[in-house]
Amino acid sequence: MQLFRKLSGVIAALYGAIVVGLAAAFMHVWQTNLDAEASARMLAALGLLAFHCIALLTLPNVGRLFIATALLWHLGIWLFCYTLLAGALQLPFYFSALAPYGGQSFILGWLVLAIALWRRN
Repeated sequence: MQLFRKLSGVIAALYGAIVVGLAAAFMHVWQTNLDAEASARMLAALGLLAFHCIALLTLPNVGRLFIATALLWHLGIWLFCYTLLAGALQLPFYFSALAPYGGQSFILGWLVLAIALWRRN
């Protein structure tokens, strides 16, 4: 459990670095090169990535349900955020059909956290 928490935190910190780097690149390089739809996808992906990065780093220790919540959020980041970024930047492995599953993974992760916090003594 401790190893998972540590690994999840390290990955979340890397997400933070990715958010800052991509936001800077967007503002200085891609903003004028992307159309309105690609820009909207980029901003949505960066917003959700930043938000869940912070959520992962501050996630309370709720036992096994912590692991489930963190795994669902990590999965959501890859399925939703990467899909939006891949579509906006024409990256490899772009499968637009995966984005809804990422969104569902985010929602399920929040619901699991709500259950974990409710059950917590």
